[in-house]
Amino acid sequence: MIIAQANPRFEGSWTSTMQQRYMLGGLGLKSPETKKATGFDELLVAMEKETRAFGKPVVYVHGDTHNFRVDKPLVGAKSGRIIENFTRVETFGFPDTHWVRGIVDPADPQVFSFRQEIVKDNAASH
Repeated sequence: MIIAQANPRFEGSWTSTMQQRYMLGGLGLKSPETKKATGFDELLVAMEKETRAFGKPVVYVHGDTHNFRVDKPLVGAKSGRIIENFTRVETFGFPDTHWVRGIVDPADPQVFSFRQEIVKDNAASH
């Protein structure tokens, strides 16, 4: 498990097909015309290499945009397809201050599972 503050912009390297699959167009995001270098490029290359070599579940936990989600954002540089044993967990943050329960089950081949835990006192009164 890797825990960090920032989203290393997995989505910035997605193909237009991946963008459409995950409906990022609806969020005003689109596939880049040409890939621009970022400070995260070497990190993403290393994450792909090490995750593939490890061959077991790897979880990257971060905050950043504070939109709770559990997904598979890391794609192979050559294949453009998801790295199946890599999972991202993005946690809640202000103003939606809740938490995420991580469950580790060594008997489960997936090892990790996650569920949102809503703090009643922090929930919006719609």
